[in-house]
Amino acid sequence: MEGKVDVAVIGAGIYGLMTAHKLLLRGVRNVAVFERLFIGSGQSSRNAGGIRAQFANGATIRFMVEAERQWKCISRELGYNILFTRDGYLFSCFSDEDEGLYALHRKIQNENGVNSVWLEPGQVAELVPGINRDGLVGANFSSQDGILHHDAVISGLMFEIRRNGGKIFEYTPVERVERGASGGFLVHTRSGVFSASYVVNAAAACAPGIASQLGTTLPIKPVRRELIATEPMRHFMKPMLVSLKYGITIHQSLRGEFIGHTSANEPENFDLRAGFGFMVQYAKDITKLLPFMKNVRIVRQWAGTYDMTPDNSPVLGPAPGMPNFINAAGSSGHGFMMSPAVGSMIADYIGTGRIDDLMKPFRLERFETGELLTELVLSNRGVL
Repeated sequence: MEGKVDVAVIGAGIYGLMTAHKLLLRGVRNVAVFERLFIGSGQSSRNAGGIRAQFANGATIRFMVEAERQWKCISRELGYNILFTRDGYLFSCFSDEDEGLYALHRKIQNENGVNSVWLEPGQVAELVPGINRDGLVGANFSSQDGILHHDAVISGLMFEIRRNGGKIFEYTPVERVERGASGGFLVHTRSGVFSASYVVNAAAACAPGIASQLGTTLPIKPVRRELIATEPMRHFMKPMLVSLKYGITIHQSLRGEFIGHTSANEPENFDLRAGFGFMVQYAKDITKLLPFMKNVRIVRQWAGTYDMTPDNSPVLGPAPGMPNFINAAGSSGHGFMMSPAVGSMIADYIGTGRIDDLMKPFRLERFETGELLTELVLSNRGVL
């Protein structure tokens, strides 16, 4: 099989699918997505589905404000219910933590369009019944954040891409990308060679291998992360609960399961085996934060791969010197959160040649200029 496409998208994860969808919405019909396994087989089907704009640097906050604006419209846009509930993110603060740091985060967020507020301990306990109130001094909270169902998003995108004439080639790994004679690219796959005017490198932790074939170095490393799900319980906790003290993120799903993560020292590799040590650490941490969890049974545990950059922020936009080779990778645990804005801005760039101001800070060149977007507190505590 050989063919010619306007845009070849490498990777059928959330960045790749969202970009293909947004391109088709803008009238670019000859779009092909190449996936080495099955649709959403990477981190896009292994995450907790959290959506938040409570970050600690202005560029990321502004980007996420736009992403959250788009998330509100995605179910209608796809004609598919993505099960998005806007019940907020709650960042708990205990007495041995720096309240001033939480106040600084709120200030930065408020200045950049996020109406995060401070909650007193009683208000926190109303939203999170059973939280350990020993030393609890309050929390940062934004009601605009929320949780969606990743599988629903992936399914909706897949159906809409195919309805609009886009092609998704599963089990079709890209073996090589090279410059074509006409200024485009030749994308070599097991199913044949495709010529493309544009290539979008949305291969997550595998993106550096694609970019290196064209002389571009992406500072992205694979890091394993794990999640645990409990047996279903009566639904009583709505927001995503975050504890920087314990490195915990946890929420209760619509089925009543508690799905959570703790900051364990995970290796840099592609190993997807669940680890017993993680389960032990998680049990210790979560029962300190939510003591009632000691009587709750764990029913599932799984691992996924984060594509991590040095500043824990993605690489977005055209590669230096190659305006029609576009990177969208290195999401560092924020891929689902940012994806509608990522897809829209890349599609707009392909259509107009203009890089959106919100996307400019995420270009690869920042690692050379030193204009990093580091989320120091969140990344050091393992809450991504």
